[in-house]
Amino acid sequence: MYHSKVLLLLLILLALNACTSKRTPPEHAFYYWKSDYDLIYDTYPSGDPQDSLRKVLDVSHVYLHLFDVDWSENLSMPIPKAEFRGAYEISQFIRSGYTPVVFITNRTFERIADSSCAQLARRVADKINKLNSNLSDTASGQAHPVPPPETKQREIQIDCDWTAGTREKYFHFLKEIRKLFPDYALSATIRLYPYKYPDKTGVPPVDRGMLMCYNLGNIKDASTINSVFDVNTLKQYLSGGDYPLPLDIAFPVFGWYAWFRGNEFKGIVHDGPEFIEDTSSFAALDKQRYRIKTDTVLGDNYYRAGDILRREYPDTATLQTAITLVEEKIPDYKRIAFYHWHQSSIMTYEKVIKTAFAGR
Repeated sequence: MYHSKVLLLLLILLALNACTSKRTPPEHAFYYWKSDYDLIYDTYPSGDPQDSLRKVLDVSHVYLHLFDVDWSENLSMPIPKAEFRGAYEISQFIRSGYTPVVFITNRTFERIADSSCAQLARRVADKINKLNSNLSDTASGQAHPVPPPETKQREIQIDCDWTAGTREKYFHFLKEIRKLFPDYALSATIRLYPYKYPDKTGVPPVDRGMLMCYNLGNIKDASTINSVFDVNTLKQYLSGGDYPLPLDIAFPVFGWYAWFRGNEFKGIVHDGPEFIEDTSSFAALDKQRYRIKTDTVLGDNYYRAGDILRREYPDTATLQTAITLVEEKIPDYKRIAFYHWHQSSIMTYEKVIKTAFAGR
């Protein structure tokens, strides 16, 4: 009888613990990938409208793209590009916390010697420190000064689409970055191929990964359905086992048009979803492909009759389905992020964003 009472008490305690130990809600994040920050105080004298939108969406964290690193064929060395220039203007927007992000092209690691990876890491670290200092210094006199990157746990993120052939040099670089930022957490973006095949591509030596649930197909292939986002392709990548790193998750709220002449890829057209609504210029072939009716100039591009534009914006309902699938596959994520912050795109996907942020 005594043992039965003890067992019953233990079961009650376990049940109570299960009810009270709720999961900490994940942080809501956005990637900010522009090279500057636009303030529109003349139109909105009461304050920055982008910051107001951040509050409405309850965005608590920003992944701030600081600069790119690419290989220069002329100089035969890696060089920085696309440096962020809006330190003063963005200070209010990122005051709740930010993670500096550096994008490095895979061809940089294809070209660089392994012996130069430590030097590259030092140069990247120096530039990160300089830009972080600029963010703090330029905002020091404002009412809402910028905190250090990721006040709760400072973090640096490296974004690279590495391959099995470049992983040794890339991982060498990451180890050197870790030495240079001993007080920071180090994270890396994880594309879906290395997520599914870690044995082939390796697992980066970092603290956390950000699973990038977009850019799923070959944009230059005319038979690709949607290179930015396709839920059926995503499902195939999610069929593997658990990844060896703790992961956060990121989804697309952006798009473009892939331009073809015959089967030849001509380029990316960076216009909004409404671009193809001009029925005098475009004829719909299906839900995603549009044919140019006559030779015409639109923006900076000269199109010939018969050229095809493939619309590559995520469908809102499909995107919501995909978010649910990924959350079920990776239930322990600490941040859910969207790429990237652009007001017109946010208006298009606002319902999906709010649903995702409110869901956990």
